[in-house]
Amino acid sequence: MRSTAKLAVGAALLALALGLAACGGQSGSGGGGGGGGSETSASSEGLTEPIVIGATSEKTGPVPVLGAEAEGYEAAVKWINSHGGVDGHKLELIVHDNAGEPAKAVSDLRTFGQEGIKLVVGGAFGPDCAAEAPVSAEAEMIVFCGSTDNLPEPDTHMFGVGLGYSPTIVAASEMIAKYSKKPAVFADKDKSGDDSAAEAPKRLEEQGLEPILIRTSPTEASFKAAIQNAISQGADGLWFTECTPAAISAVGDAKALGFTGKIYLENCLGSFEVAEALAQLAGTEQQIMIQVPAMLLPGKAPTEAEQKAIETFKEAVPGKPNLVVGSGWDAIWIIKQMLEQTKTLDVPTNVKALENNFGFTGVWHSGTFTTSDHRGAIAEGYATPAAITNKGTFEAVE
Repeated sequence: MRSTAKLAVGAALLALALGLAACGGQSGSGGGGGGGGSETSASSEGLTEPIVIGATSEKTGPVPVLGAEAEGYEAAVKWINSHGGVDGHKLELIVHDNAGEPAKAVSDLRTFGQEGIKLVVGGAFGPDCAAEAPVSAEAEMIVFCGSTDNLPEPDTHMFGVGLGYSPTIVAASEMIAKYSKKPAVFADKDKSGDDSAAEAPKRLEEQGLEPILIRTSPTEASFKAAIQNAISQGADGLWFTECTPAAISAVGDAKALGFTGKIYLENCLGSFEVAEALAQLAGTEQQIMIQVPAMLLPGKAPTEAEQKAIETFKEAVPGKPNLVVGSGWDAIWIIKQMLEQTKTLDVPTNVKALENNFGFTGVWHSGTFTTSDHRGAIAEGYATPAAITNKGTFEAVE
């Protein structure tokens, strides 16, 4: 892990940014409806009373901020239960802490399978979802993965929530093309960085740009040498693909070196905590750019359905909206919409329904699931070009 530069950010905020790494590529139980172990009874509609949903969440471990997704699960269950449930059936949520360990996430799925639970939400950490994928197929359950990595194989029983890696990179390259001609792409020498190094320059070239690829080491203490290398090659924009505190530090390094071009961050850092951490570096020239969903921006969402979803979310979840919480919220609402359509917990029936052009619009996910695309998320409204302001907020840009 790259150590942080001396920026005006606290350790807690940097830890938050680290937790967001899973969104871009990388304790006991509790829940909205009580603990596990309760018996269920079949209803005439083929559902159960209550409808039990298992959740495996990164509440502790290396990426505890991703545990905020459980807050979204719980808030959605509470809201749905207080507004008639799912066709009159209450939801029960059982949350297990996987501590950010793939083996523990797998153990959670196996436990849920043994208890007869057919619907599981989480994890939000890419490696956890990758480990869960084959288990979900073997155990005949449906898993909703909150990581924005591309879905792992086999994904026969796994569906993604939120924007995936590929559409995010495409949307970012389109944004960068409006402001830079020769942007530098910084990608760490690890699995996530390898993906960025392979994809980002290609997408920039498709936009007619001349990208400069700079590979960085996760163990380096500073980006300064890498940034100086990019500047010496004529870079007029800096795209930091890291979704860790290193990207926050890199902004400070670039500013300290006097770089005046655009600085681009991954949408996985789209949180008010990160914006507040970078406020003192933001200035008033919209230099630090990022893509964020409408829920983080003032004004109306692009579509009426998205606006309605945002309003419901903000009514149910007080405080500044959080993407990780929003991802968990959407996962439960996808399940609600699916069950109200199929009126059964039968896994093959529900997989078929999801694959049959199943459309959904939420606060962080909008799109259509199909047989060939188990995520189907679109960027419009969810990857809006924005700038971080000196007030620690986001503002949309042209």
